[in-house]
Amino acid sequence: MATEKNRAEEKRKLKVDIVQIIRKIEAITKRIAQTRTLGEYISVFRGAGFEFEGYKPYTPDIDASKIDWKASVKSKQMLVKVYREIRELQVYFVLDLSESMVFGSQDKLKNECAAEFVLALAYTILNAGDSVGLITFSDNVKHYKKAAKGIKQFYNMARIIVDPTIYGGGYNLVAVEEFALNFITKRHSVVIIVSDFYGAKGLAWQRKLKLLGSKFDTICMMVRDPRDTTLPSDVGEVMVEDPYTGERQLIHSALLKQKYEAIARRQDRELLNIFKESNVDVMKLGTDQPLYDALVRFFELRRRKVR
Repeated sequence: MATEKNRAEEKRKLKVDIVQIIRKIEAITKRIAQTRTLGEYISVFRGAGFEFEGYKPYTPDIDASKIDWKASVKSKQMLVKVYREIRELQVYFVLDLSESMVFGSQDKLKNECAAEFVLALAYTILNAGDSVGLITFSDNVKHYKKAAKGIKQFYNMARIIVDPTIYGGGYNLVAVEEFALNFITKRHSVVIIVSDFYGAKGLAWQRKLKLLGSKFDTICMMVRDPRDTTLPSDVGEVMVEDPYTGERQLIHSALLKQKYEAIARRQDRELLNIFKESNVDVMKLGTDQPLYDALVRFFELRRRKVR
């Protein structure tokens, strides 16, 4: 009994050195932020609006409809108004800590992959001068931090996210959606939900997601490991376990491979349809995908939206 309990605890906990993880993410994100990614972030996230900054002389390459005739008459030269973008953007990460995220067949578990992505993107956002906030959940909301600027916010988030003891437990997406709708008060905020969405059941979470999509710029990151969607055919019998109930069953991978993969494809199609109907963006984040590639794909997704 004690051995079984110890194995369960080892599975639940992340085997990471918190200090080393922070250093690694900081090194990667600094390199990315100094290249094209920071510029891409600024271009694909729109701010809260524009404010009048002044006038400048009209030139032939400017649309003539932009001329301010009243100001031009007073100054005796053609002028156009100049506006400055008000960014002051707030980006909130909603991170799934539940038991199904403590899984992986690659070098990284799903929660490790999710944590690195969140911290890398948060670092980029903070370097652009915007604010980031954090909400974590499993069977209920676990942590919440209001959006703030600066490197201190990055380390505050990192201390939470890389703590191995916070992972595990059930899945209550409805509760965290309801919390986010009330906790995030700025209208032009961006909400990024990072989850495998395997615990999402019923219609309530879909209704809440539609509300989030109508109120905020919402993005759903579907975290996937190759074993979530495919089974190996050459390993014989394997033990599978429901991450939420602990129920186990011995299966023959070759015999169930086709059925398993068909069910997985159907589940993903259903999720994608729900996201589309909810007016939210969606992207898959794979445990077999390098961090830099994930960030580039994320910005490509956003670039297509703002065109």
